[in-house]
Amino acid sequence: MRIASGALPATVSVVLLGVLAGCGGAVPEPAAERGTIRTAPPPSREPEVLEPEPVAEADCPYLSLDEVSRLNGELATEVRIDDRVDPAACFFYSSDGAVQLTTTVFTAGSAEAATRLVDESAPVGESERSDIGGGWTGGRTGGAGGALVVLARGTQVLAVQSTQEQSVKVQRVAELVAPRVVA
Repeated sequence: MRIASGALPATVSVVLLGVLAGCGGAVPEPAAERGTIRTAPPPSREPEVLEPEPVAEADCPYLSLDEVSRLNGELATEVRIDDRVDPAACFFYSSDGAVQLTTTVFTAGSAEAATRLVDESAPVGESERSDIGGGWTGGRTGGAGGALVVLARGTQVLAVQSTQEQSVKVQRVAELVAPRVVA
């Protein structure tokens, strides 16, 4: 999962189904020897992960406006959440009305899937290693496009993203949030 500024992308694998058409002039096989044509995709191995959106104006249950302002280095004036996920995803806004920081915690289908998502978001060799007490491990990146830290602990994944360039800022937010979210 590569996280772009302002939104967390869906982390669902796309399965493409191909239908094989018969070759012209081929003799059809008897019905007993033919395969079954599927009209619906096979069940996904991973459950679909909801892409959080700022759907309600409310306090973030695990991070305050003051904490975000202090840790991210920019005044946070509003917070919106997506309480369709548990714990709620939080979106913190600047005075200009733009999202400046997001936090999301979600559960993957397995610990291996959580690790894979972290590796896709913050690939080794392209990110700095990030560890937080309580068993959270992953990576962080920063630069002109913003900063990201993404960590896994068991089946949980924590992602913190900021419009700020310094990855140390999202690291500090993640260090505050991680102990506050419960598996």
